[in-house]
Amino acid sequence: MIFELRHNNDIVLTADVSDRYFLSNIKINILEKIPVGLYLYNKLNSDDLNTWIASRNIPAKRDGIDLVLEKENVSDIRELIFKNNGLGLTDHYWLAEKNSALKWEDINYFDNDNCFDKLGDDLYLGIDVDNFDEGRTPSSSASGMQPKRWMLRNGERWLLKSSEEINKQEPYSEYAASIILDKLNLDHVKYELLSKNNEILSGCPNMLDNKSELISAYYVAKEKKKNNNETNLDHYINKCKELGLDGDIRTPLEQMIVVDYLIANTDRHLSNFSVIRNSESLKVERLAPLYDHGASFYTKFHHLEIAGINENLKSRSFKGFQKENLKLVKNVDWLKKDVLNDIPDIVNTVMNKNKYGFERTDTIVSAINDRINTFKKYF
Repeated sequence: MIFELRHNNDIVLTADVSDRYFLSNIKINILEKIPVGLYLYNKLNSDDLNTWIASRNIPAKRDGIDLVLEKENVSDIRELIFKNNGLGLTDHYWLAEKNSALKWEDINYFDNDNCFDKLGDDLYLGIDVDNFDEGRTPSSSASGMQPKRWMLRNGERWLLKSSEEINKQEPYSEYAASIILDKLNLDHVKYELLSKNNEILSGCPNMLDNKSELISAYYVAKEKKKNNNETNLDHYINKCKELGLDGDIRTPLEQMIVVDYLIANTDRHLSNFSVIRNSESLKVERLAPLYDHGASFYTKFHHLEIAGINENLKSRSFKGFQKENLKLVKNVDWLKKDVLNDIPDIVNTVMNKNKYGFERTDTIVSAINDRINTFKKYF
């Protein structure tokens, strides 16, 4: 069967699809609309294309995936992707059978409400449901291991996140980080704590409108460095400039490094920071606001191991360790020094709300306080 990868209503490429893999006879129609990071060194690698398509869906290793596949009546994750036409709320790409009469304006999630809050969508939060509606759902495109779903809230598209950890800390980490970023006056997605089905979730509005799309740092910087002396940070900045991003790029990235150090965020991987481009001009217009802080404040560690790993906490952005990342930072004049003193109290107040984490709070606050003191000495 031949499928088309479309961007809005433009046919970007066509390919013969077998077992829901773009395997052969890939024909590019609009080169400039190939997703960023896929057409490199004058070729489009089919493995890269298939990996990119697979990323447009919940991961196959997420807890509860067997139940999702059963309720959705599909055999695997890729079948679910094609069932939902590869639609998402991060960009304007989608999949359609060749010559399909479907139009972007009729089915996209940015403009159409009819696919939201369908019966049984809480399944994507890891909740078993008795009744389940068929049809497209944006919740199937919410990637990452943390259970999550999209919903309409006061007319806005909101992402709800549950927890994959036994301590159920992720929502509280998101919320505490959001408060701190607010006080620092940094651009970020604002998270709230919401209650649903007797569980505490974090929630945030979609950072994108119907004229914008997200490109992760992974794809922005996928091309290899031309200069071995170039740092990963400089490489990323240079690739952002090549995509049309103007102005000061370094300062917001240094701010991200500093904040991740202060809140002990161990999951700032290359899909957890991004750029935003205009979906019509294809020009990258700005860095995305900071988002996804669920792994902050030692969420993924037992409280008895926090003290032992705190000094050499790992990083997944530009360097392998957070203290090495700090060496990339040239300027902290933007940092409100008084906020540093407020952080331990903020963390203490928020973490004490988590009834599953009462044994952890004192240890977390103490470790964060140690990081703040180390940071002050360093700078």
